[in-house]
Amino acid sequence: MRVPFFKAQKMFYFFIAFVVFQALGSLPVPEVSATPPSAAEIEQYVRARIDMGENIGKFFQNRERPQFGPEGGPSMEALRKMEKEINDFISNILSRHDLTIEKYQSRSATVFADEAGVNAFLDAHPDLKKRYEAIPKSPMGGRSGH
Repeated sequence: MRVPFFKAQKMFYFFIAFVVFQALGSLPVPEVSATPPSAAEIEQYVRARIDMGENIGKFFQNRERPQFGPEGGPSMEALRKMEKEINDFISNILSRHDLTIEKYQSRSATVFADEAGVNAFLDAHPDLKKRYEAIPKSPMGGRSGH
């Protein structure tokens, strides 16, 4: 059965968005017994989030458009390859902030849930606040990454 081109393209972009948001940590549930984040941890995560938000667009700009075959979408092999490339790209960004994808995913929801701490840090750094506010919001309803 052939999938219509536009439906396949929509499914492909949904898959890519899911992979990116999962890698950025927008889907995890915060730990129930998580300790409140320190000021240093808030700074680390906010800077990482800004770096990811500013660079993820560059990743997609420099990629060639996906090839849609007779089944209507890229092969599973091509999707897995892209998922690995996205994870490698994000891992590289996070490593600049002494973080891993796993650590970011497990802790980011708790860190960004401390809105008073995040806002205090951003208020003390107007240049970062402007960059943070310029990061596109995720289709999931909040900023991607937390």
